[in-house]
Amino acid sequence: MQPGEQAPYGVYDEAFEPSIFARLFRVAWNNRLLVGAILGLSMAAALVLTLLATPQFTSTARIQINRVEANIADVEGVEPSGDALLYDEFYRTQYALLESQSLAERVARKLNLQTNEEFLAAFDIPEDGEIVTSNPRRSIEITSDLLLENIDVDPVVGSSLVDVSFTSPSRQFSSKVVAAWIDEYISANLERRFEASKDARQFLENQLAELRVRLEDSERQFVLYSSNSGIVALPTTGGQGAERTLAASDLAAMNEALVQARSDRLAAESAARAGVQQQSNPVATTLRSERARLAAERAKLLTQFEPSYPAIQSLDSQIAELDSAIESAIGTSQADLQRGLQQAIDRERRLEREVAGYRAAFNEEQRDTVQYNILRREVDTNRELYNSLLQRYKEIGVAGVEESNALLVDSPRIPMEPSSPNLALNLAIGLLLGLGIAGAVLFAKEEMDRTLRDPADVKNRLGLSLLGVIPRLQDGDLYDELSDPKSAMSESYLSVGVMLDMATSHGFPRTVMTSSTVPSEGKTATSYAIASRLAGNGQNTVLVDLDLRNPSVSKRLEIANDHGVVNYLTGEDDLGALIHKEHEDKLSVLSTGPMPPNPGELISGPRVALMIERLLAEYDHVVIDAPPVLGLADAPVLGTRVEGVVFVIEANRAGMRQINSAVGRLRSTGSKIFGAVVTKADDRNTDYGYGSEYGYGYGYGQGISSTDD
Repeated sequence: MQPGEQAPYGVYDEAFEPSIFARLFRVAWNNRLLVGAILGLSMAAALVLTLLATPQFTSTARIQINRVEANIADVEGVEPSGDALLYDEFYRTQYALLESQSLAERVARKLNLQTNEEFLAAFDIPEDGEIVTSNPRRSIEITSDLLLENIDVDPVVGSSLVDVSFTSPSRQFSSKVVAAWIDEYISANLERRFEASKDARQFLENQLAELRVRLEDSERQFVLYSSNSGIVALPTTGGQGAERTLAASDLAAMNEALVQARSDRLAAESAARAGVQQQSNPVATTLRSERARLAAERAKLLTQFEPSYPAIQSLDSQIAELDSAIESAIGTSQADLQRGLQQAIDRERRLEREVAGYRAAFNEEQRDTVQYNILRREVDTNRELYNSLLQRYKEIGVAGVEESNALLVDSPRIPMEPSSPNLALNLAIGLLLGLGIAGAVLFAKEEMDRTLRDPADVKNRLGLSLLGVIPRLQDGDLYDELSDPKSAMSESYLSVGVMLDMATSHGFPRTVMTSSTVPSEGKTATSYAIASRLAGNGQNTVLVDLDLRNPSVSKRLEIANDHGVVNYLTGEDDLGALIHKEHEDKLSVLSTGPMPPNPGELISGPRVALMIERLLAEYDHVVIDAPPVLGLADAPVLGTRVEGVVFVIEANRAGMRQINSAVGRLRSTGSKIFGAVVTKADDRNTDYGYGSEYGYGYGYGQGISSTDD
């Protein structure tokens, strides 16, 4: 759309449509009697059912289900527990177990419901009923199904607590069933864990027997091979490190002795080549220490006396004696070194021969050790498996000594007040059900209603101009309303006249016909309103009633219908004598006259055109009230004799398909349709901007000042 160009008709329809809530309220208000009747019936039904219902009593117990059970023996069982099970998985499993068929059957057996008089009386079970007369197995199945229908498991959100409830007509029986239900649930949990441990113990016993035989066989083979091969294994110190054989230990000891002998021989060789071994001769070392002391004393005396001093000469003689003793001691050490060197060489050679012998024996043993180690590993493996299984077997033996993971928190009580029927709740449910039914009925009613609701559909769906919308007259006389220029009815027909003023190039058409789809849609009132406005504007106007089958103009205007159109069409030529001119100034009326036997032939005859021509010669405008279109040929024929047709449509009455068919018949004969007038608009059309409250609430006498818009 170019700037400044006006938007086409209907562009703003969606923007100004009423909200869905407003439309729903309007639909409900327009059908308030139907809605009220449905709500009343639904609540009455809820009240009657409540009064006739048998009181039900609900007893509830609360238990706590822990994922990790108390383990008295501090020994791990065979079933997964704790974090091994996901939170949701664990608790969903427990809830399913609480509502399981097997648990219901356990309760039925414990309470012996097949012959329990309290149970039979509470559920009104006859003595010849299937529960009493069937075999025990079938009876248990039926009673367990009945228990499951009345049991309710309700977890407490965000906790490990669960409420277990049972409802029945007997307050004492409800309490007994809940107590038995909890007891059997706890017992079933313990039995299930015990059975799992029992199966595990049986399995481990079989495995232990097999492993014991294998361990004994492997030990026999190992000992026999060790004895035949002569391999002697020595235990290591402290039980640590790899196990060594006797041959390996001997070889290691002899090898260490050989290494030490070589070291000693090298040391002896070094000392012999040096010629002295002062550090290792204790006599020479002692003598040297004494000589050093005497030399120190002599040096001290020399600081005070001459060398000829007697004390100094005495020290000189002692030092000389010590020097001689030191030389003698050193000579003895050299001989010892030679002897020690020879002994070291002999010892080294002897140890080399012994090590070579031990090495050959060790190599021979190494070849036998391969099979020895294989047999030993098999013995060790079998012994470890046997010991671990034996330990697990002992643990499982005491794993069943534990508490149940389900604990009773609140014991079931005998209910004092019935849990149902609840009058307030049932009435509320009845109200909601009634609202639902009413909504469904109104929805179906609205969907099946294909009548004209939105006057805009005149253009959008029929392709006609909307000349005006006329409100439904709630009370009073239509013609009195039309005679009052300040009334809403007069105002609305005034807009129709204004639209017709622009219908042709010469203004208001001189000949105009009103018709409708079916009878009683307001075409006679529209014809009179158009003619009355023209007369009020000073135009000589004649209102002609050409509905020869059901004339209504004379009835509405209270005019005698003893002569009229039929007289002229059947041959009478004095048309002026047939016209009633006394009704209003400038407005004359030509009624139908006596009922003809062949109205269709008269309408299609040539005298209709001649009559209109003569009326135009005398009057400024001719307004014809024609019969409805559907089922008759009169209106399509008359439409070709006038300038155009004003089509009258009653809101909320004829279906759109009927209306479209009637418009099509007029168009098929070449009739020109100026537009449509929608009549009898009411509250059902308020949502579309039309109706007695919305579209015509503004008018004279509303207390609006002249300065208001």
